[in-house]
Amino acid sequence: MVMPDILASTYEHSLFAKSTQKARPDGKPEPLAEGAMRQMTDMALRLRQMDEKGIDIQVISPSILHQCTYMLDEDEALAIDRKCNDLVAETVAQHPERLAGIGTVPLQNAETAARELERAMRELGLKGVIIASNVNGIDLGDPRNRPFWAKAQALGAAIFIHPAGSADPRMKKHRMLISLGQPLEETFAISSLVYDGTLDEFPDLKIAVAHGGGFLPYYAGRYDWIHRTGYSSQLKGEFSGYLRSFYYDTVIFNPDMLEFLAAKVPPSHIMLGTDFPFGEAKPVEFVRQARKLSRGVQDAILGSNAARFLGIAI
Repeated sequence: MVMPDILASTYEHSLFAKSTQKARPDGKPEPLAEGAMRQMTDMALRLRQMDEKGIDIQVISPSILHQCTYMLDEDEALAIDRKCNDLVAETVAQHPERLAGIGTVPLQNAETAARELERAMRELGLKGVIIASNVNGIDLGDPRNRPFWAKAQALGAAIFIHPAGSADPRMKKHRMLISLGQPLEETFAISSLVYDGTLDEFPDLKIAVAHGGGFLPYYAGRYDWIHRTGYSSQLKGEFSGYLRSFYYDTVIFNPDMLEFLAAKVPPSHIMLGTDFPFGEAKPVEFVRQARKLSRGVQDAILGSNAARFLGIAI
């Protein structure tokens, strides 16, 4: 969900905004972005489209692509994040039976982020926060982020990891920022949280990773081989075992890959994702196309898994 006034103050820093501003050789607007702003900010339109897509409850959040504040001064970032969180809570309050909310925090200072996480959950009723896959190049598993993770575990917060873009110039071609850059960032994020000991120190964290966890669930065997050779001896077990602790969405655009994911991680840790308004036009139908999954598993992916992760009664 994009807050128009906050978008204006952060637009100049947004890699996504710059990459889509004139992404076509003819200078016309990027077609993927056409109409997206209205869909993200017009709640009446959103609710109609939810009905059309068969979505009963949708989780809204600030857009980490458009409104990530990690590059700002800490005080300015906190002010913007607080405003975002207040507006998300206000929007949820207007449609409490159709919406739930997660907020955002200034993770460039983990202690400040922890305090805002607590405010967002205890005072505003949000379910957790969305965070980027790194903080100005600092990995999520960096020891400096420990205060945030400690608070997230203590609160039972739902943490959703989504990339905030990539500064790699190679990603500018062929929309590789989206096709390659984002899943690569998610792979880095999971790798850091495992290798740097965050999951061992905070085993009860609830962390969901966008886009089916990036590339990692499909390359876990390579990580396990590295572990068996002794190069990652700091781990308590094989890397693939840690993947069972994360949660994953279904924004992977291929039913076969959804079936593969459900064979590698607990199906109870897979949740319907929409990437609204950019993802699958019919996200519920997409899950039903994964025919190797039982009807019960599909039903859980479409509802009860996310309800449990977020603490929502359905």
